[in-house]
Amino acid sequence: MKKLLTILTANKILLLITAAVALAYLPFGDIYYENLATYDSGSAFLNGWSLWDGNSYVQIARDGYHGRYFAYFPLYPIVLKLVSFMTLGNYALAGLLLNLALSFVAAYLIFKICKLELKNKTAGIYANIFLFFFPTAFFLTALYGEALFLVLGASTIYFLRKKKWLWVALFAFLAAMTKEVGGMLVLPILYSVLKDRKSSNIEKLTALAAPALGTLAVLGIYYYTSGDPFIFLEKHSEFGKELSLPYVPIIHAIKNLNIYHGWNLVAFLFTAFLSYKAWKLLPKEYFWYLIAVLLPPLCSSNLEGYSRYLLVAFPIFIALAALNDKKAYKYITAGIYIIFTGLLLLFCARYVMGGTGNYPFG
Repeated sequence: MKKLLTILTANKILLLITAAVALAYLPFGDIYYENLATYDSGSAFLNGWSLWDGNSYVQIARDGYHGRYFAYFPLYPIVLKLVSFMTLGNYALAGLLLNLALSFVAAYLIFKICKLELKNKTAGIYANIFLFFFPTAFFLTALYGEALFLVLGASTIYFLRKKKWLWVALFAFLAAMTKEVGGMLVLPILYSVLKDRKSSNIEKLTALAAPALGTLAVLGIYYYTSGDPFIFLEKHSEFGKELSLPYVPIIHAIKNLNIYHGWNLVAFLFTAFLSYKAWKLLPKEYFWYLIAVLLPPLCSSNLEGYSRYLLVAFPIFIALAALNDKKAYKYITAGIYIIFTGLLLLFCARYVMGGTGNYPFG
């Protein structure tokens, strides 16, 4: 556990230093100035961590729902608002501290899950290395909802495996209020309910209903604030996301192949291979969790953002850690993650500067 804490602390310090150096010596991009017009924390360093969707979460927490912000589910901005009281209203600082804390909680949960399923503490360390040094893992530090969902999703599956149904219900309910894919957690819960013959039927039904109840709570908030419970679907379409069959984003990425789409195709192949390995190596609840969190992004007309969405798919990193114990894979994963660490720092610098397109690296 001490080794895990050291590795994760080093990871976060490395990201924070990278961001500080980039903001000190590289020019700001258009998004930085665009977001600065709507929220300024008073610090360029903190502003850098609250760009893009982070800026949207800040505005929801500060001003409530309006305009395009209905595209974002409410639990993360609610928690952000609560934490901001401890930072005297500085939302960027609140979000940075919140996500740093959530990262450590998520790492601990993944460590515990590896110990439970693989009986291997080393696997728990490697699973976290593979997750937190993945090229888009800086989003677990920035003001995005992935860190919160990762904690809630991992907690749901951990207690599902323990047959602690009321805890499952609580965390699944909260996950459904954090991201759209939270409602899909009914899949691993249903699988476990059908398999279990001993637990209380009332508790199991409570757990099974929790994702739907969380989604209904979100729809109620939308109805109260806008009069339209499904307004988030309209707002997603404004971001270029439409409901589609799962193969459509793959074809779209191939037909419009560039560096960005190519990277998301690599991310898709990464998850496809490791989802198969998770099916072979882990209890089936983990595979159904992967279907729950990875299938919806494939039904949204394009792969934009896919490499960020996969951060909540923690079983693929556990599967990778299990493979890492095999000599044939050990050197391959080491080589890949040397490259991935470089990309992590590059992507982190680009994010905090608010760069668009290939700016400032192309």
